[in-house]
Amino acid sequence: MNNKIEYTFSPEIAEEDYSLILESRIFKDWLEASEKGFVVKKIHFESVNFFAKVHRPLFIKLNATAELPDGRPVHGIVLVRGNAVGVLVVLRCEGEKYLLLVRQPRFAISEQASLEIPAGILDWSGDYRKVALSELEEEAQIEADESELIDLTDFWWKGTTSGFAGSCGILDERIRLYAIERDVTREQLNAMDGKNQTYVDENEWIRTEVLPYEEAAHKFVDGKNLIALFLYERWLAAKR
Repeated sequence: MNNKIEYTFSPEIAEEDYSLILESRIFKDWLEASEKGFVVKKIHFESVNFFAKVHRPLFIKLNATAELPDGRPVHGIVLVRGNAVGVLVVLRCEGEKYLLLVRQPRFAISEQASLEIPAGILDWSGDYRKVALSELEEEAQIEADESELIDLTDFWWKGTTSGFAGSCGILDERIRLYAIERDVTREQLNAMDGKNQTYVDENEWIRTEVLPYEEAAHKFVDGKNLIALFLYERWLAAKR
């Protein structure tokens, strides 16, 4: 940690949580990356949200005083949440392609049933592939092997980034995107549609939905869906 940085905390943040915040993986990873390209002088922590099950930072809102190496100041408001994964699930049935998606409430965009690819935040293992498989099982009720994962991020960016930045003006999150392809019967396809998952501790109410490939694409408003679809299409083209 850079001792030259001045840290301050809003009154609503408990003093006993200061060290938890400063030593949290999401903050330390963000700060390490930021100091590679910017001079960070001050950081004021405005608010922190913790996981429901464990007292560990989930979201950290901060306002930093920072500048480029040549002294030009930069916008310093950041919502730190760490990285995430998303998986485009492509199902092939009787010569047609489908996508297995999830619907869940997204209060921030005023959507009761936002249509999304299975996704989740990176856990503390830092293992993107492990988390991708876990989210597939949890949200989409699909058990998959690591060998099935198509690393769309690595295919497109060739190791130069950890993932897609969905809202780079305020959010530090980068989403590593994968795809899997499955051949299924009509019976299996129908069985995947309309499954409910409830996670009360995290206020998650998830329902799976199977849609024809093109129909699903025209319903997408979530950025990670569109980027995953774009990368998958480019991956398919590269295979031809």
